Amino acid sequence: MAASLFQKPSAILFTGTQFPVSISKDIPIESSPCIHFNYHFRSKANNQKKGLLQVKATVGAGTQSVSKSSETKDLDGNQLEKKTKLKILIAGGGIGGLVFALAAKKKGFDVVVFEKDLSAIRGEGQYRGPIQIQSNALAALEAIDMEVAEEVMEAGCVTGDRINGLVDGVSGTWYVKFDTFTPAAERGLPVTRVISRMTLQQILARAVGEDVIFNESNVVDFEDDGDKVTVVLENGNRYDGDLLVGADGIWSKVRKNLFGPKEAVYSGYTCYTGIADFVPADIESVGYRVFLGHKQYFVSSDVGAGKMQWYAFHKEPAGGVDSHGKKERLLNIFGDWCDNVTDLLHATDEDAILRRDIYDRTPSLTWGRGRVTLLGDSIHAMQPNMGQGGCMAIEV
Repeated sequence: MAASLFQKPSAILFTGTQFPVSISKDIPIESSPCIHFNYHFRSKANNQKKGLLQVKATVGAGTQSVSKSSETKDLDGNQLEKKTKLKILIAGGGIGGLVFALAAKKKGFDVVVFEKDLSAIRGEGQYRGPIQIQSNALAALEAIDMEVAEEVMEAGCVTGDRINGLVDGVSGTWYVKFDTFTPAAERGLPVTRVISRMTLQQILARAVGEDVIFNESNVVDFEDDGDKVTVVLENGNRYDGDLLVGADGIWSKVRKNLFGPKEAVYSGYTCYTGIADFVPADIESVGYRVFLGHKQYFVSSDVGAGKMQWYAFHKEPAGGVDSHGKKERLLNIFGDWCDNVTDLLHATDEDAILRRDIYDRTPSLTWGRGRVTLLGDSIHAMQPNMGQGGCMAIEV
């Protein structure tokens, strides 16, 4: 993001993926522990200079220096200088919105996060599942706030030191195994963790400060008059700020009002997620598996504390209903698959299973306009099988 802003608000423009760059000539300004391992797996190279691998902070300085000449008689002719903070409004308190809020606060900005349902932060919420925080995202967190990064890594469960990869869903035979440990260790980067989304969001919310996270505050519209941006909430309340970041997900209302309505594209797959108190027999040797089949696949991962989380994907039309229950349907779909899949399904309670249809959006090279920009799934949505959706929301 740009390191400098300028005083003329109406001249601020967003360009590409960057923070506002002014064309004004006025006064510039500076702008749950894993049951096996609780250590961090950091290479000695981590203490060495990382050079180009060092992740740089992306939020510019948040203190605006306003200098103006006195319009009345000034005996010494000196300019009056004062410092004010830019206020950033953030629509959405998910991972991307909270990490951005944390980064902005660390750089001196005032931030306000508007979240329509805090239970989605505090609890597993809808459509929750295991989230893999890979080395790129952990390195970005370290650059933003080392203490928060350390807390996330401590709470996460290291899977990279065990076998991970793709297997045949029916036989359980390995197709390919992934080594996520060595590449990270050789470069002095944090090793990939798997962490409960609930735990991650709780850590981030505490770090940002719950006093700046507004609950039951669903942003439905905004007004950008050039001098300020105003968000309009569903309850009619209005809040002014200097910038607005739409981190409100794939169905982003900020995106819709910024660029106009455009339908998301159905991927062709519905997704079930669940969490179970279950410890597989091979927990010591296997971190996560992706079980592959014809028009269906299943992902299981150790998330520590004696729990396993999973995704089950099935190709079918959108809008399906499980008239006899989700668990029964899953056992019908995956019933002839290997024990690693069926045992985990049997161990999961019906009310711990959630379902959603997976949608996507066509990538856009333009992320913002005027005093408004977008972040995360609102502009660069990723399907969960990529394992990088949350990571990109943190890093970008």
